[in-house]
Amino acid sequence: MLPDPVIWLVLFIASYIAIYSLADFIIDTLGDISESFCIAPIVLGLLLLGIDLEESIVSLIAAVDGLAYLSLGNLIGNTVIAIGIAFGLPALYLKAEIDQLPRFYYAELIVAGIFVLISMILTDYLFVFGLLSIILFAAHLAYTYRTQRAFQSTRVHTVIDTPKSDLDSEIDAQATKHDRTWAGSKLLLALLVVFLAAEVLVTSAEELVLLTGLNESFFGLIIMAAVTNVEEFWLVVKSIQKGHVALGVSAQVGKILWNTTLIFGLCSLLLVQFRFEIVMLLSSILSLFALVLLAVNLSQNRLSRAAGIGYTTILVAFLIMNSFFAF
Repeated sequence: MLPDPVIWLVLFIASYIAIYSLADFIIDTLGDISESFCIAPIVLGLLLLGIDLEESIVSLIAAVDGLAYLSLGNLIGNTVIAIGIAFGLPALYLKAEIDQLPRFYYAELIVAGIFVLISMILTDYLFVFGLLSIILFAAHLAYTYRTQRAFQSTRVHTVIDTPKSDLDSEIDAQATKHDRTWAGSKLLLALLVVFLAAEVLVTSAEELVLLTGLNESFFGLIIMAAVTNVEEFWLVVKSIQKGHVALGVSAQVGKILWNTTLIFGLCSLLLVQFRFEIVMLLSSILSLFALVLLAVNLSQNRLSRAAGIGYTTILVAFLIMNSFFAF
């Protein structure tokens, strides 16, 4: 019988490898779906990969229980951490040209960060900023729908005018339907496996920390920050390596906007208001800095090492600051 630490270490490594391996498959499948269904890659990233269920559930449950600092702090902290890990680390050693997202999304990132920051100051008006954040998310959906319509209308289709019998046309239609169904099924299965692997990764990390006696603050701020963003990191890296940069980048932008608009808004409506805390204010300031840097960097159509240093510097400052307030 293997010792418990060895078992949990094996599970940790296996789940990490599963996420790393499936990132390739997910990016390839999304590329196929984009072509087959005529869906803009950024729309797939923003609305499919951009849904962050784990963070949403944690924050919403905490809000229902009245735990304002856990609920909102989780969203603010994850924004800084996600940018630092998913964008900062790849930018340090990978160079990539980025197809520019519509400028609306860059403005949305900054406006969402401003709403969060002001709500940390005017805590009695949290409900109001929650409503504004939800309205911003509605605008996000409307603009994304408009982006998809524009993509469909401008996409060039090469049509070969070859006469076909009714039977040939029916066979082609059935084959296309089968391919789309198969691609969609593979993608859903892969996303499910990645989600389960991420859960195993987090659970095994928790057990390893308990068994090794690591400091809880170190675990919460460093270990958990790293393992909960593993899939985001590898999706960005793999999308760059495979030439599907728009998918990886839009997925991370989508997750950030999902958390800072819709989920922040819903949590704020549930909480109504809360007591001012300086650590929440300082964290939201760092979050806004990270969002502004991200918007500026992406608008330049490239990931740069200088931006990577900026992202990771903000991340390190965030971790040090929260470690200080933890004691």
